[in-house]
Amino acid sequence: MLKGFYNHLKDRFVIPHVLFWMVSIVFFLLLLIYTRGFRISEIDLRTAASILVTVFFLAISVYLNLLWLIPRFFKKRKFVLFSILQIGNILLFILLNYFTSHAFEEDHPEFLNEAIAEMILVSLFLIVTTLLKFMRDSIALQDAELKVKEVEGQKIKAELQTLKSQVNPHFFFNTLNSLYSLSLDKSEKTPEMILKLSDLMRYVIYESQDNQVPLKKQLDFLKSYVYLEQMRSDENLSVTFDVSGEYLNTRIDPLLFIAFIENAFKHGCKTKALQPYIHIHFNIETPDTVKFSVENNYDESLSLEENKMAGFGLKNVKKRLDLLYPEKHDLRIINTGTTYRVELCICIQKP
Repeated sequence: MLKGFYNHLKDRFVIPHVLFWMVSIVFFLLLLIYTRGFRISEIDLRTAASILVTVFFLAISVYLNLLWLIPRFFKKRKFVLFSILQIGNILLFILLNYFTSHAFEEDHPEFLNEAIAEMILVSLFLIVTTLLKFMRDSIALQDAELKVKEVEGQKIKAELQTLKSQVNPHFFFNTLNSLYSLSLDKSEKTPEMILKLSDLMRYVIYESQDNQVPLKKQLDFLKSYVYLEQMRSDENLSVTFDVSGEYLNTRIDPLLFIAFIENAFKHGCKTKALQPYIHIHFNIETPDTVKFSVENNYDESLSLEENKMAGFGLKNVKKRLDLLYPEKHDLRIINTGTTYRVELCICIQKP
């Protein structure tokens, strides 16, 4: 519990800020020792309170600069207005600290001398904290650029992996064999199977190379895949493919769902249940959210090797989702021992 709280503070940059102001207090003590001849033993409660008040007013000036002046004016290139407000920020600190210090110091220096000293002090803190902020922003920007490059590299790798494994080449060969058998029997299903296979190959080879594709094309691809798998599966297998909603032009990265559906057919067809089923559902009732689910009968007597392969494929899909939709997706896998259900919700990031 304490470790989790520490990590939360660390993520929120609270600890670095607290450490900075603790160092600042030590800096004031050293400043008093070397400029005014103070000794640690001579610092009474009034002096300590004066130091804390000065640090408090410095914090006000620093955070006004970091949280308001820089984001609102400096980064928007409103340099004249930024300079005017920054001068006002410095004057505010000088006035607040000067008049408040009267309550703590008996021998108060003249206003001009004190104002110059306080101006140097607050300017020093503003410069140091501004440089620290720019350094941190620069590091964050570099991390973001590395993240983008990682996403692009992972996307290319994922697409190649998709061509090699997610849409298994054996599937195409088996489908061609099925077509051959149907053609010998002069089945009426042969032309439709050829058309579905053609659509499937066209999507994988050409359209999936785009960064994003309309959801309608991805659904057509998945329907063709399901149709061909159904033709090759046991006749007792019940398959449903439902789509609710009308936002079919929503653009999304290609080949995100095929691994889950392929896995459902791989294991759903092998279940020993009397009524094997695979239920596939897409919910696109809102323009910026895609909800997907697939459920099938599950047999725990599958070989250990098959379970390992399924876990490996799932790990790859999770990694790809983490890179493509960080903090914008929710993947849940529910395994009851007899059923296997995948629920995926993706929030599409608008440009």
